[in-house]
Amino acid sequence: MTEMARKRRWSRFVDRQSGKALIVPIDHGLTMGPLDGLNRVEEVLRWLDPEAVTGIVAHKGFAQRLGGAPGCGLMIHLNGSLNIGANPDVKQMVTSVEAAVRLGADAVSIQTNFSADTAGHNLQLIGQVVDQAHAYGLPVLNMVYDKGPLAGKALNHLRHFMRAAVELGVDALKVAAPEDLNAIPELVDGIQEHTPVLFAGGALADELALLELAAAVIRHGTGGICVGRNVFQRPNPLSTMTRLRDLFRCGVPALDYRRLAQPDAETLEN
Repeated sequence: MTEMARKRRWSRFVDRQSGKALIVPIDHGLTMGPLDGLNRVEEVLRWLDPEAVTGIVAHKGFAQRLGGAPGCGLMIHLNGSLNIGANPDVKQMVTSVEAAVRLGADAVSIQTNFSADTAGHNLQLIGQVVDQAHAYGLPVLNMVYDKGPLAGKALNHLRHFMRAAVELGVDALKVAAPEDLNAIPELVDGIQEHTPVLFAGGALADELALLELAAAVIRHGTGGICVGRNVFQRPNPLSTMTRLRDLFRCGVPALDYRRLAQPDAETLEN
């Protein structure tokens, strides 16, 4: 019954010209503490341009301090843990769907790090959040990570976790891209047709690697990117997001995206 509301709200995270999501998660402070690029609200507001960024993911407190997400989609992250905790892969609920609604959120997100120890906790968490969010007509983005002993080596494990989340009703998925980007079609087979799959950027890397990921998103027809540190930790985050937007809109051939890469020595725009 709320499917139309969820689709309308999810569309706020999608660039109309390219049909791709360009979302920047800025929820890292809870887990990792102060980070370069997220130390001050002003640092984020400097690059938070709705012409290039379709949405952000933030915890409720930082979202309030930003005054919402001006002109782009706002997604409130509902769970978390400290990386110095006893079991950082067990993400606990730290706010509610109702609180996200009061903040004016367009969607909510949760992170589930799957291993043998966390699987039961994660399934219960996903099921409860989906039921609560859908009652308000809010889409749910599930960040799904494989933390088992074969993490990154067994594509079928991640496919299983993704399928479990789909079975429980999530509206979109964020996952780590496979090391071999040519394996993306196998990873998203049977899912991308009905549930957008967005790819994470991971730790700060060369910008060319980020553009290669974006080119693979175009090539394989997936939902977009949800990239944090590879945006806000760059000298010029807005410039990086603008290049990604232009790449998505123009559909630059695989060999031409290299021309878009810029040296990381740029200075921030005032």
